[in-house]
Amino acid sequence: MLRVGIISNPFAKINKLNPEYNTHLWYILANKGQLEVTRSLEQLNQVCQEFSERNINLVGIVGGDGSISLVLSAIYKAYGAERLPKILLLKGGTINFLASNLGIKNEARTCLEDTIQLISKKHTMKEAILSTIHVNGRLGFIFANGVAASFLEEFYKDKTNSFGAALKVAGYIADGIFQGKLNGEFHKIVKQQKMKIETYPTPLYNDISTNSQINNKYSMILASTVPKLPLTTRFFKKVVMGDNSAEMIAISEKGSKLLKGAIKALSGGCIYNLPNVNSIKFQKANITCEENTSYSLDGDLISNPDGKISIEMGPNFVFCSPYDIAK
Repeated sequence: MLRVGIISNPFAKINKLNPEYNTHLWYILANKGQLEVTRSLEQLNQVCQEFSERNINLVGIVGGDGSISLVLSAIYKAYGAERLPKILLLKGGTINFLASNLGIKNEARTCLEDTIQLISKKHTMKEAILSTIHVNGRLGFIFANGVAASFLEEFYKDKTNSFGAALKVAGYIADGIFQGKLNGEFHKIVKQQKMKIETYPTPLYNDISTNSQINNKYSMILASTVPKLPLTTRFFKKVVMGDNSAEMIAISEKGSKLLKGAIKALSGGCIYNLPNVNSIKFQKANITCEENTSYSLDGDLISNPDGKISIEMGPNFVFCSPYDIAK
């Protein structure tokens, strides 16, 4: 029997646009479960502990990708690895890349209505298993640094939505095509930095004498357990969802070559054949950055003063949907 709990982030875009949204969700849920609106990490941890004690085994999350990451981290802490609840994504963020990876298109209210109907009729929901990565103590699905972190720093200054992000990317690409002479934005975010990368069980570089292995300059490092990046189709070609491994892509391309790679990725092409792009499947990785140490986890920009980043495989979660779900 499914026991339902819903956790809503009041700062999610859907709630900011419609302050009564959580009231609508409460009416839909009725006596079928429990809705909690959490306003701090402390309150989030308390709610997850309460859900664990009440044996809530289906947790819905209303919010964006960053909210999902925080809630899953709190759930893992409260429930432990052996009795994790199933997860229902109720879209409420700016880009919602995780929902996109699972093929979930309906907005939160409709999705919850359809879920409650299925539960009431004792029908089975569709499911998919996703592996997480544990980055410096927080669970997530997509890690990125370098150019990606620099882009997010600029994007969050006038954060809008996925359309706004696409326009921002288009602006950087256009400036890059004109070699930075359009508005200077391309060179502002495209800066290489020295990083040391260690991956296990297979090294990113097989030749230990390769200069790239030790403190090489990179434009960006990406790691993921899901195939799609925001604004792209399938980007991580080696990812198999739920197989307890992640893919890392280390990019040393710069300037016009980096620009060509970005255009190729946005158009659904493969960037593996570029000479300064390396990819590996891994279970554990250590990255040491010497300069800009900020990184992104599921769209949240995280400051990391010491420049040391530890990535290892986190727990698998079962994601549910009343609709057909991508696997």
